[in-house]
Amino acid sequence: MMKSSVLCALVGIATLGICQPLAPENDIVFSSSKTPSTPLQYSGANAPYFAGMSPNVNGIDSRIPDQCTVRQAAYVVRHGSRFPDTGSYEAWVAIYHKIQAAAQQDGFEARGSLRFIPQWKPVLTNPTLQLGQESMTGWKEASDLGYQLRSRYPGFYQDGNPFYVWANQYKFPINESRVVQTARAFLNGYLYEYADSYGTVVSVNSTGSPAAIGNSLGPSDSCPAFGSISSGGDNVTNWDATWLPKVVHRINSEIKGNLTFDETEVLFFPYMCAYESQIEGRLSPWCDVFTEQELRNYAYSQDLSYFYGVGPGSIGPAKVLFLPFLKSLLSLLETGPAQVGVGPNGTSFEIPRLIMAFMNDNQIAEMTAAMGIFDSEGLLPDDHIPAEHLYNVAHFITMRGTVAFEVMDCNVDNATNGPYIRVLFNDAVYPIVSCQNGPGRSCPLSDYLALIHKKIDEAGDFLDYCNVTDTARPEAATGATFFQDLSLDFLTFVKP
Repeated sequence: MMKSSVLCALVGIATLGICQPLAPENDIVFSSSKTPSTPLQYSGANAPYFAGMSPNVNGIDSRIPDQCTVRQAAYVVRHGSRFPDTGSYEAWVAIYHKIQAAAQQDGFEARGSLRFIPQWKPVLTNPTLQLGQESMTGWKEASDLGYQLRSRYPGFYQDGNPFYVWANQYKFPINESRVVQTARAFLNGYLYEYADSYGTVVSVNSTGSPAAIGNSLGPSDSCPAFGSISSGGDNVTNWDATWLPKVVHRINSEIKGNLTFDETEVLFFPYMCAYESQIEGRLSPWCDVFTEQELRNYAYSQDLSYFYGVGPGSIGPAKVLFLPFLKSLLSLLETGPAQVGVGPNGTSFEIPRLIMAFMNDNQIAEMTAAMGIFDSEGLLPDDHIPAEHLYNVAHFITMRGTVAFEVMDCNVDNATNGPYIRVLFNDAVYPIVSCQNGPGRSCPLSDYLALIHKKIDEAGDFLDYCNVTDTARPEAATGATFFQDLSLDFLTFVKP
């Protein structure tokens, strides 16, 4: 029996809507406030996942090209929306106490966009339980992704077979790792009723063994040079100096009484907008405090922070840390589907046609810096927002931000060619700068792998540029052998 996805591609009926997936583009409604039209989209890396409404910056149809079928895919995904960490929550509570101390004094009045603050309080109801954990929106984002990918690639999995996903362990104990929690939620969406019986999260402990050095979802954890080199410079500070003082003055002008917000506190308002909204499932009143242009300025500040901190503009090893990972992953994809790997306890398992890896925001930034997407992007200025800049963290480092690799076989000139590979950030296609001559501006997979090899040759050896001195270190950084070998001693298995 012909698979429905192949049938749709052959007869060309997908454009009629007959074979279109039923999964919605967005997990939540992105409401407008009185001042900015879509405030959550300008919350940078704090924003909930959004798709569709974001500009297709490259003008490329994200649907699978008509003459192509996807034979394999790999998705690298940030954890979903979450509760704040302890440090951020302390700043949150400090703002609350500062407001309350002023509001109890005679003559206090908050006007305009701040009129809500006398009655406002932080939205966490059980901080001891909630801090740092996945929120209800994060759980929905991940489970929705499972549904979306099950419908996008209907032939990749059949019910009743074991299915593994991989997650950066990140935190101890494992059940308190929001990355592992995201992976568990994904399995519940992808396998639905059968998640507990057939789904498994492979938790990858980046510091759990010398064998994990350069072979994990968090390679910076085994890179001493990463922690010893300061990156980022004054770019964010310089940029904020061009716009933030005016915002602070405007906001403080809406207050009468003994309350004055400083720059650090005002910069926290968009953070609370994003977090309160996704925690409660309704738009926070903090989303109405900044104007749309002020939020754009805030979002660009986030771009600068990632770009120069751990992205393409960083110094030190950050922008090459994931080259071994990319080489390993792409080599696995080049070999093709239906591969058999080493399972737990030396058994065997079939490597999924859909490879899922969950990690944190900095790892997404480090990986994308190495991929060849931003190779023609110049340094971002810190005195103005460029009219067009490709490096926009709201397009791929949002909560549940997604980097997808689709491997396609395509009928070109009446002959089957391939495999080709294309990259999607969230729901938009981002071509490899030096290789985009395939269908849908994809790249021959062998050419892309050659590009990564060239980058590795230029960067040097992971163990050298990371200054790894551990006497038990491996002979080489193998990148991502855990996708093929589940018997490694730094892996733990978690049921959804």
